[in-house]
Amino acid sequence: MIGIVLTGMAAFGVVTTAAPAAAVGTSVISSNSGGANLREGANAGSRSLGYLRNGTNVQMRCYTDGGSATGNYTSNRWFLVWTTALGATGGYVHSSLVANQTGVPRC
Repeated sequence: MIGIVLTGMAAFGVVTTAAPAAAVGTSVISSNSGGANLREGANAGSRSLGYLRNGTNVQMRCYTDGGSATGNYTSNRWFLVWTTALGATGGYVHSSLVANQTGVPRC
């Protein structure tokens, strides 16, 4: 008789999936002011996780409509991005501050 032993959360029927892969292509920070704050939430009042200078590569993961802000233009669209510039971390950047945008799903 052959048996299967399930370990971890799979034993309870919980299946996890990885986040969708970023679209092909590299997006970059591009701001009239020289860079952008990587934020904890999708609004300008959210805590800054660090500052990304112009030209910093980011991988766009998804978009959400949050607090309205003015960067290079006014919008309420924010991108959840991933970057290695601050030690492999993710956070939100206002849409007007990301150049070479790739198509991503809603968060």
